[in-house]
Amino acid sequence: MKPSIKQLTKVSWLILIAVIHTGCSTFAATNEPLSNNPSSFKKAQFKIEQDRGNKQKSLVILALSGGGSRAAVLSSSVMLELEKVFSDDGLNILEEVDVISSVSGGSLPAAYYAISQDSGTEVCETCPGRYWDTETVNDLMRKDYVSKWFRNWFWPDNIVKYWFTAYDRSDIMAQTFADNLYDTRYLGFDLTFADINPKRPNLIINSTNGTTYSTSTSIDNKFGKILTFTSDDFIDYAGSDIYQYEISRAVMASASFPAVFNFMTLYDHRSGHNDQYIHVFDGGNADNLGLLSAERVIKENTGYERIIVILVDAFTESQGVSSEKPDARSLFSFFVDLNFIDSSNSLLENNRKNLLDNFKAKLDSRDKSKTLFYHVRIQDTAPDLRNQLNAIATDFKIEEDDANKIDQAMKALIVKRNPCLQDIRHILLDGKTSLRDDVYCTWKEDSSLSAGKN
Repeated sequence: MKPSIKQLTKVSWLILIAVIHTGCSTFAATNEPLSNNPSSFKKAQFKIEQDRGNKQKSLVILALSGGGSRAAVLSSSVMLELEKVFSDDGLNILEEVDVISSVSGGSLPAAYYAISQDSGTEVCETCPGRYWDTETVNDLMRKDYVSKWFRNWFWPDNIVKYWFTAYDRSDIMAQTFADNLYDTRYLGFDLTFADINPKRPNLIINSTNGTTYSTSTSIDNKFGKILTFTSDDFIDYAGSDIYQYEISRAVMASASFPAVFNFMTLYDHRSGHNDQYIHVFDGGNADNLGLLSAERVIKENTGYERIIVILVDAFTESQGVSSEKPDARSLFSFFVDLNFIDSSNSLLENNRKNLLDNFKAKLDSRDKSKTLFYHVRIQDTAPDLRNQLNAIATDFKIEEDDANKIDQAMKALIVKRNPCLQDIRHILLDGKTSLRDDVYCTWKEDSSLSAGKN
């Protein structure tokens, strides 16, 4: 006997009620508890188990800042240029990098480089078929992920999960990133941290802890502090295995800018059951430069004679509101006032300055002949491009013309005559100590300024 429409409707309502009842926890988190046989893979951690490059006594850290697609394009452009700037001398600076510490938009190329293999030169049977070359990387970093994200809202399963479970905007964007950047080619299986190419640097993706812990929970990492997607923090703060966790979700957690995206949620498996959660959001709120994790890397790897830190900084000077405008509102501000963005930017700028000053001060205390901190900045590009680059919004979409301007600027900045790069070459290729009197180095394309002069 066939069920009646009334019976089917009743069953449908029962299913919907069941989904709503379990919605608070369903799809909230995907991280797995530690197993009795933890992974022996060691690429998502602060301790370096396998040194990269030719100079075994040189610790090279690449820090990639936040800044949406502007940061993704800027970081990937610099990385591609670092590969070839001294290729005539047989030096690939990117291959010398031991650790990448990334935040928000900078995490897109950082994670992609970690799971990729070099086109035509590297045999990696266990790699997922993702390749690192100029054409591929430029295409991936310039995609309009906002439009793709918006379209993915309307998949039937996403509609149901979004409205009736804890599945939120950040989860949808995480899957968008997975489908475009962090899955196996052709088959489309989402990649985890266990899929990092073993020949790549250690990967440290930074987020900000947004959790209020219960009084019964004892934990040092409080609200507003950094929580990294590493085995170190996953074990200590979540009792979880980072190597079973999806890379796309870590990237999204690092890039979950407040008011646009929701928290990314993790199970706190330390309790032994799934009734406690950790909520994280954009890493830029705690450190938009990735320098605090770089500092931690230096502390945990004391066996290196020389230290090189390269910071790729997508920071743009805040524009504020024109003094000639009587009304500071935009059209959208008639519905939701956006002045909180300017307020947030001012706080981030102050935090950024303090982080830079503190990091430079700590490096200054080291042997200056064996330490170099190269700060790659938008402000160091040619004057005709600088203002145009400063006007690029922080979003996960970028105009092709703006991306081309970033490439143009970096091709002129990451060049042999750059004295900061010359010193890096001197250390890595010749195995000698730094020739500088100051550990901090910048260089403006339109002048010979360096050594911390601004």
